[in-house]
Amino acid sequence: MKFILIAIGVYFLIKYLFRAFFPVIVKKTFEKMQQKQQQQHQQQYQEKPEGEVTVEKNTTNKDKHDTKGVGDYVDFEEVDD
Repeated sequence: MKFILIAIGVYFLIKYLFRAFFPVIVKKTFEKMQQKQQQQHQQQYQEKPEGEVTVEKNTTNKDKHDTKGVGDYVDFEEVDD
């Protein structure tokens, strides 16, 4: 009986704390995402002097499949019956 009362008390405590702190956590997360988006926007559209050329290199490597062990290419012709 004591366990059930403690479990119910913990349940209501967690429920209350979740309702109290969840909106705050969501708001802070949203503000961080919005700030990061604004920083990316500012970096992307910074004014550059006329004639300046920039090259951006994508350093992410995508997994390339090894095609050496796949097999041989066989050329074929369609045969009419």
